[in-house]
Amino acid sequence: MSEGPSRPVRSLTLAVLATLLLAGCSNVRIDESDVFLPKPSVTPASFNMDGVSLNELYFTVDDSLQLNAWHLTQPDAEATVLFFGGNGFYLVQSLGYIRALTGFPVNVFMYDYRGYGRSDGEPSVPAFKRDAEAAYRLVTDSLGASPDRLVVHGHSLGTFLATHVASQQPAAGLVLENPATDVDGWVDSVVPWFVRLFVDLEVDDTLQGESNVAALRESDVPLLIVGGENDNVTSPDMARTLHDEAANTPKDLVIVEEGSHNELYTASAYQAAYAALLDTVRTRADSSKIAQGESRAASTDDPRP
Repeated sequence: MSEGPSRPVRSLTLAVLATLLLAGCSNVRIDESDVFLPKPSVTPASFNMDGVSLNELYFTVDDSLQLNAWHLTQPDAEATVLFFGGNGFYLVQSLGYIRALTGFPVNVFMYDYRGYGRSDGEPSVPAFKRDAEAAYRLVTDSLGASPDRLVVHGHSLGTFLATHVASQQPAAGLVLENPATDVDGWVDSVVPWFVRLFVDLEVDDTLQGESNVAALRESDVPLLIVGGENDNVTSPDMARTLHDEAANTPKDLVIVEEGSHNELYTASAYQAAYAALLDTVRTRADSSKIAQGESRAASTDDPRP
């Protein structure tokens, strides 16, 4: 969802605009900002960031396909972020997220979904969920990330994968950025009520059951939810609903003033909340390590045979 509404919704919106224009009900101005959509790109060959190393790799998923991934590491990393992008996310256009996330003392793992970029396969909801689980296993089993220092972060579409992984596997933190409550909630937020009076929208069965609300009602990891006050793709009201429904402890909600559906990571409120979540993760991991050490020491001192 990171690029805005899906093609059917965009087409529907254009049809409505065309109707208004033909009826003489509105004037629509198109300026240069509507025509040009520049985005900085990065490749492993062009990547150059002080103190950050980029390792490109491919990992095999359950149907023997290869997915393209980047593992960004820093010598002072205290945690790892497993990142799931929106439906318009590509590694080569991830420079903004790379800069934002590596501004914290973390390593970052991100990948192109199947059918995207240099990754094999065709997109589907069940396959995306299996791939997300495979990414988790790779990060924790092969790349050395400890679950008690692992933050699962999803943006837009990726929030469904983030909650799926966090509900299936141990994690230390969960970040939902521009999230949707569920597919029905998202459709309601982007399709005007007067359009729904005349158009019957059918949601595919594979999408119908996806619900971040249901996942968060059963979750207990530290949670950060971030929304944009001006987000016209995933309404900030859905972020508020998720925060209210979440069983997570602690949980934090940040609604960025004048924030939209992308680039919320530039906001100081976002950065402060993210840093606070990482502090919680680090403190809990350190406390657990100390407790384990004390337990081992007590066991060693026990005179019983």
